Amino acid sequence: MPSSQSADPTRTDVLLIFPPQTEARFFPYLSLPYLTGHLRRLGRRVHQADLNIAVLHELLRSPALLDDAVRAQDTDGDATAVSDWYRRAVADVFAAHIGELRAHVLHKEPIGELGPDRAVRLATLALELLVRDTFLVRTWEDLGRLDDAVRRTAEQPPTASDVPIASLHHLVTELLDRHRPRVVGLSVAFFSQLAPALLIAAWVRRLAPDTQICLGGQQVMLRHDSLARLPGVRETVDALCPTAGEQPLERWLDALDGTVPLTAVPGMTWLPRSGAEPRTGPPVTLRFRDLGPPDFTGLPFRSYLNDALELAIVSCVGCYWGRCAFCSYGNRSLPQGSYQQGTATQIADAVETVVRATGTRFVSVADENTNLRLIQRAMRAVRERGIRVRFGVRSRLESALTDPGFCHDLAAVGCAMISVGYEGTSQRLLDRVDRGVRAADYQRILDNLDAAGITVRFTVMGQVLDETPDEFEASLRFLVDNERRIGIDALELMVAEPGSKLVGSPEEYGLTLDTSDRLVGNPELSYLSGRVGHPLSVSGGPTRPEALSRLVRIFDTVRPGRASGPAPSRRTPNGHGTPAVAALRPHTWVRAVPAYADDRTADRVTLADLVRERFYALPRSDVEQRPDGLLTARTDRGRRLLARLVDAAAGTPGPAHSANPAPSARSSS
Repeated sequence: MPSSQSADPTRTDVLLIFPPQTEARFFPYLSLPYLTGHLRRLGRRVHQADLNIAVLHELLRSPALLDDAVRAQDTDGDATAVSDWYRRAVADVFAAHIGELRAHVLHKEPIGELGPDRAVRLATLALELLVRDTFLVRTWEDLGRLDDAVRRTAEQPPTASDVPIASLHHLVTELLDRHRPRVVGLSVAFFSQLAPALLIAAWVRRLAPDTQICLGGQQVMLRHDSLARLPGVRETVDALCPTAGEQPLERWLDALDGTVPLTAVPGMTWLPRSGAEPRTGPPVTLRFRDLGPPDFTGLPFRSYLNDALELAIVSCVGCYWGRCAFCSYGNRSLPQGSYQQGTATQIADAVETVVRATGTRFVSVADENTNLRLIQRAMRAVRERGIRVRFGVRSRLESALTDPGFCHDLAAVGCAMISVGYEGTSQRLLDRVDRGVRAADYQRILDNLDAAGITVRFTVMGQVLDETPDEFEASLRFLVDNERRIGIDALELMVAEPGSKLVGSPEEYGLTLDTSDRLVGNPELSYLSGRVGHPLSVSGGPTRPEALSRLVRIFDTVRPGRASGPAPSRRTPNGHGTPAVAALRPHTWVRAVPAYADDRTADRVTLADLVRERFYALPRSDVEQRPDGLLTARTDRGRRLLARLVDAAAGTPGPAHSANPAPSARSSS
C-alpha cells in the first residue's frame, strides 16, 4: 500500500504507455486498463496513455501535419509522378473531410455522405501516409540493428526527425511535464512497437532522469533474454517484466516508498547500469482470479477507429488448450498452473462494469482462445442483471460448435462474432501441430453458426509444415465453397516465434531453423511484418515463395461475404446491378488522375477511389469527363461502365445535362 511518508502527492505513481506503431486501433489494448484498474484500487495515482491512437488524434486536430509529411515525401528521388499526385490527393481529401472525420472518429457523431466506414478508412490511410517511410514503420533484420537505430534516432533533435517523430516527442514531453511520474511502464505487445518503445524510453531517460522505466508485454515475454543484452536497453531501462505486471508494479511502488526491500519485488528482471548480470526477483503469486475489471478512465475510448464504440475484456491468462505448436502465447500455458481462468461471476462483473462505465454495446473477449462454455455462462449472468450487450470471441473450430443448440444459445446471450484460425482441412497437418480439432466438423460448424446468425472471421495460415499441393487445393475449395458466409481478417505464413513448440523441438515438425539473430515475419501480408521469429525451412514442404504464392491465390480467389469496410465491387445480392446510366457524379473522394501524372489520359479517364484504394480506367471513346467533373456516357458500353461505377460506390447517377459544378470532384488536385 502507498506510504504516506514517502508518497509525493504532486507526482503520478505510474505513467503507463502503449507505444506506436500497430494496427491495434479498434479499441484500447487491454494491458493498460487492467494494470490501471489494479493499481487504482490500491490507491495509486496512475495515468494511462495510448500513444498509438494519440498520433492519429494529433493528425485529426492538426491536419497540416499531413501536408508537411507529404511535402517531405515529395523529395523522394524514387517517387513517380503518379505516386506524388496520389499522396497529395489523399492529403487533399483528408483536409476536405476533416470536419466529418473529427465528428466520427473523435466523437462518434453521425456524419454525412462519407459515412462511418469510409471515415475509418480515410483516417487510417491518412495516418499511414503520415508515418510512411519513417522510423515508426521500419522493419528490422535483427535486434542489434534495431537497437543501433534507436540510439542514433534518440541522439537527434526531434525537430530534425520526421514529422511523426517530432509529434510523438511532443506527446511524450507533455505527458512527463503534466504527470511527473515516478515510474514509466511501456507495454510492448507487438514487435512493430519495440523500436518506438525503446525510443520513448530513451527520451524519458533524458527528459526525466529520476524516473524509473520498465518494459513489459508480449514482446518482453518472448524476447526477454535477447533484450536484456542490448546496449541501448541496458543504458535506458531499469527493469524488464516478462510476466503479468500487476503485482510487480504494485510491489515496486512499495519498494520506492521504502515499505519493502527491492529484492522482494516479484516478476522483475533488473538491468544494472554497471554491466553486471541482470537479476530476477521472486515469482509472481497474484492470480488472475484476484484481479478486478479493467479501468478505461483517462483513455479516449470513444475515439478509436471503429464504426461504433467497442471495448474489450479478457476471461483468462494464457490459453486453455495451449498445445498448438506454432503458438508461443498458448505454449506458455503448458506448465502446470500457467493457465489462469476467471470465474463466470468475475467475467460478468467485468462486462457489467465496462458497460455501465462507458455505455458500450459491444464487448470483445480478447483472449487468444476463449473457453466458450465459460463465456456462455458469464454472458447469461450478464443478461440476468438486465444488461444487453453483444460480444465477439476468439476460438478454435472446436467440437462444442457442432451442436446447433449450443450455437443458438451462444447467440441468445449476445454472441455476434467468432474469430478463428484456419490452418486448412488436412487432418494430418492439424494433428501434427496438435490443433485439437476435426476438419470433418468444419462444415457443420459453419452451418450451425450461420443458422444462429453468428459471423465467422478467419485468420488463414500458410506454410503449415509440409502441406502438399492436393492438401492446399482442398483447403482452398473449402474457403471458396463457404466464401459468402465468412470473413477473412488476415493471411499469414507460419512463424517460428521464440517460446513456441516449433522452436523448442523443430526436428519433430520437420523444420530447420536459423537461430542466429536474423528475424523474419510476414512483410508481404501483415502490418509491419506481423509476428516475427526465426527463419525456417520445411523438409519436403513448400519453400517460402511457394507458400506465399498459395496465400496470394487465396487472396485472389476467395471473395468473403462478411468482409468489413465498404461493399465490394460486385453485383447486388439479388443478382442485378444498377441499370445503365447516362451520367455519373464521382464522390468527392474519387479523383481523376491528371495528364501530368499519367501519360495515358489521352485515351482514357482514370479514376482513383482514394478511400477504397482502387483505380478505374474508362476509355474516352465510351466516356468523357466534363470540366465540372461529371462523367457522361458516349456509347451504350459507356452507360454500362458508369453503372458499374455506381455499383462500386464510386459515385451517384446524375443528369447528363447538369450545369452544377463539382469542384471537389475536379479532374486534378
